[in-house]
Amino acid sequence: MRAELDGGPVSAEALQGIVWQVWTAYLGGTPPGEPLPAASYVEQFDVTAAVSIAGAWNGHVVLRCSVDGAAAMAGSMLEMPHASVRLEDIVDAAGELMNIIAGNVKSLLPQPSVVALPQVVLGEADVVWPGSTAACELRTGFAEWAVLLSVMQVEGAGTP
Repeated sequence: MRAELDGGPVSAEALQGIVWQVWTAYLGGTPPGEPLPAASYVEQFDVTAAVSIAGAWNGHVVLRCSVDGAAAMAGSMLEMPHASVRLEDIVDAAGELMNIIAGNVKSLLPQPSVVALPQVVLGEADVVWPGSTAACELRTGFAEWAVLLSVMQVEGAGTP
């Protein structure tokens, strides 16, 4: 795992801890992996799952990975071979995974803050969060697939 950008209330170390706990508890005991060597670590992101948080802190928690990586995570969550996972399973599992991760991130934020429903986008899309900047990023993996987790803070908001 490689974390960057300690620019907000969620530290890179805290984000790594959350991901480790979620991966081991919900993805079949598979801890997050180290990124593959730079030459073979291809960041193909055609699944984007995000949860917004609003209140005393405003921003988004975003997970990006490939469809194959998302299918592997969904298969682990649903205890089925990832080759048998349907697109609906990927959307449901990615949304639930982000609910869990965002809930853990929310516990580190100034209160009161509320978590919105997850949004999942399939396909290579340039999903943007206007007015937001990455406060913390974690580049990790699940099995052999690259995963990027970001905590995006809305500029000028959420700092008491």
